[in-house]
Amino acid sequence: MAEQRAARLWRPVALLLAASILASGVSSIAAAPASAAANLQRMKAAVARDPVPASLMETESAAEDIIDFVLSHDRGSLVTRASSLRAAANGPAAAALTRAGVPSAKVAQLKRRAERVTQLARSGSFIDIALAANAVSQLMPDLYARFRDPIPAPILTLDYLDREVQFRSVARQPEKVAMAITALERTWMRLRREVIAAGGAKAAAAYQRHVVALRRLGPRAGKELQAEAVNGLNLVDEIENVFAR
Repeated sequence: MAEQRAARLWRPVALLLAASILASGVSSIAAAPASAAANLQRMKAAVARDPVPASLMETESAAEDIIDFVLSHDRGSLVTRASSLRAAANGPAAAALTRAGVPSAKVAQLKRRAERVTQLARSGSFIDIALAANAVSQLMPDLYARFRDPIPAPILTLDYLDREVQFRSVARQPEKVAMAITALERTWMRLRREVIAAGGAKAAAAYQRHVVALRRLGPRAGKELQAEAVNGLNLVDEIENVFAR
């Protein structure tokens, strides 16, 4: 898992609204054919975005590295990585997000969550650190979606939710496990057709079996549920590869 997580450093997330904006643009063009070409050019310019900043990718990567260090009970490495997470979130990532027009409240939320990880890193319980780092990951789909990439943002949401199932189960919080499973099902329902349309029928079928397994096991299943959540994380990597080809 550590190698798979490290391989995601390059991974940004798709602009979710592009298709709907383009669709509305096409309707307008149909109503006014004389200006079709000009309208299309303006629409393309409106949806163009910069690539995901390296500083935001570093913030995401740091949060995931911390989770790996938690799983290996490597306190020293997670303390060091927590410092780099805070530095990225408070410095270059915050600046890049502000330049991209991200609301100040959202940027402040990222900073607070990174600070929370840093505060817990030295003496907090490993499960509390894992949950705090995953809370940083929770923000990434929305933040990445403000930039340009072919990979749909809900894929990052699946990644966050499978982790949430895993860690809330370890923390013996079945109500929150149930909430995460429900959110994961809803996210997958919206994403499934897109994965299949991109040529990922096999990956979609595998992830659908995973979703069914989570529901069958239920929020109190313990280690079996946790293992299925880890299986889901591996399947998310396969789904990412469908769009990264």
